[in-house]
Amino acid sequence: MTLKSFGRLARIKEHPPSRPQEGNTQVARFFRRCRFLLVGILFFFACKSKDPVDPKPPDPNPPEFKVTDFATPEQCASCHPNHYQEWQSSMHAYAFVDPVFFAMHDRGQLEQFCTKCHSPIASRSGETPPFFDRNKLSPISKQGVSCDVCHTITKVNKIFNAQFEMSPGNTKFGSLDNPALNPFHQSQFNALFDRSEFCGACHEVENTLNTRIEETYTEWVQAAAAGMSFDCQDCHMPTYAGEAAVGGPQRDKVHRHYFVGVDVPLVDFPGADLQRQMSEELLKNSAEISVNAPASIKAGDTLQVAVKVMNTRTGHHLPSGTAAERQMWVAMEARDGNGNLLYQTGQLDANGDLMDNHSALNPNADRDLVVYRQKLFDANGNEVLFFFQAKTVENNLIPLFSFKTASYKIMIPVSTNGPINLDVKLRFRSLPPYFLRELNLGELVAKVPIVDMEEAKVLVGVIR
Repeated sequence: MTLKSFGRLARIKEHPPSRPQEGNTQVARFFRRCRFLLVGILFFFACKSKDPVDPKPPDPNPPEFKVTDFATPEQCASCHPNHYQEWQSSMHAYAFVDPVFFAMHDRGQLEQFCTKCHSPIASRSGETPPFFDRNKLSPISKQGVSCDVCHTITKVNKIFNAQFEMSPGNTKFGSLDNPALNPFHQSQFNALFDRSEFCGACHEVENTLNTRIEETYTEWVQAAAAGMSFDCQDCHMPTYAGEAAVGGPQRDKVHRHYFVGVDVPLVDFPGADLQRQMSEELLKNSAEISVNAPASIKAGDTLQVAVKVMNTRTGHHLPSGTAAERQMWVAMEARDGNGNLLYQTGQLDANGDLMDNHSALNPNADRDLVVYRQKLFDANGNEVLFFFQAKTVENNLIPLFSFKTASYKIMIPVSTNGPINLDVKLRFRSLPPYFLRELNLGELVAKVPIVDMEEAKVLVGVIR
């Protein structure tokens, strides 16, 4: 052992390490446990606050309103029973019930594009996020275009795609320039309510591909330029003399709220039969046809017939609205003096379809078929069925004060006995069967009415 090592050993023996007291050991253990507990608590809250699944980021577009900001139609009914009853059967009330609407909405995954017109309250209150459950909507959202939708609109910013401002609350806006005082709400005149611009906010639609696929307002502007002097409300909200509210003053002009058009309910709905009747009357007062044919023809010759279709009474093109879904067509039969069929066009196949390229049973079999409608095409020029697919459109519509002529050539057998009976009809339906079947709604085909808008009969003598 060296002297240096011996010295270190001596120091160790002289000053041995001190041993902790028993009490101090327990205190140390306690603080160690507290330290571990504190770390655990901090870790728990740190994980909880950073959970990537549970918390939702702030909504960049929070709802503009709450559904409770709006009055329900039932609240309005006590003072406005006539308006309520009329609205209840209307397509405005049907807008968020319509199975065709929901099928197209789901097919196109259109988020707010359709709901902002079909149920503005649902859309602006945040009740219709992507893939919303329609069974969980508030009752007022299910009521579509209800009283407080229209009567809280204060301004139309752009006349398409529901670009209007709403101000729900105690003040209701309308077309009466001298509203009566009442204890239920304030009333304020707004000249917009008697102008077509008000309706155009929803009845002019541009899809997400920037294609105008519904142009009823634009058509009205063109009609006005051509000399037409009335607004949408004049036809679709005609007036009558009576009270605007129970106990109110008698007025010369109170608007109806049936909002009659060419669409009708296809499911059980209040007043569906009345809507069908009024829609048929509207269609039968929309157009005129004239048939130009010779007084007589020699057996064995070709009979030439011209059918002129004139839009004489509407304030827009004919047909209008979602015109790609409409069908207005010429149906004609020619029979000899014995009732034998010589010629026909505009007939339906066994599926109920016209025999054009959309007929699954007899595609393009009716070569003389004339249909007035809109066609939709994608970016590659292929015809498509749904408005949200359309990049371009092709219109075969008839503007107001205009006409289109369909021409036909009918071979008359040499053995024909006269006279030849021509029966010509202008027919209309709002939805074709192939369209409904594509949406898996084939059960509704039989519920779509076909209306004979006009009919003309002509006799042509046969010279033998």
